[in-house]
Amino acid sequence: MARPRGRRQEIRLSVGFDERTHGALSALAREQDVAIAWVVRKAVSEFVARQAAGTEPELPLRRAARPESAAS
Repeated sequence: MARPRGRRQEIRLSVGFDERTHGALSALAREQDVAIAWVVRKAVSEFVARQAAGTEPELPLRRAARPESAAS
């Protein structure tokens, strides 16, 4: 079956959360009667918009380089 016109293709990815964060996301989703995935998509969309607008301090999004001894 073809994808409906005008609908954006979604890309799926997997994200892991610790138990505390997952519990907080679950509670937020229950309170709003939405899925956890909706809460995560909303949070990410808002974060990206704030970064694009320059209204939030720039984050160091690159990982720190590992020391040579830990690289092997």
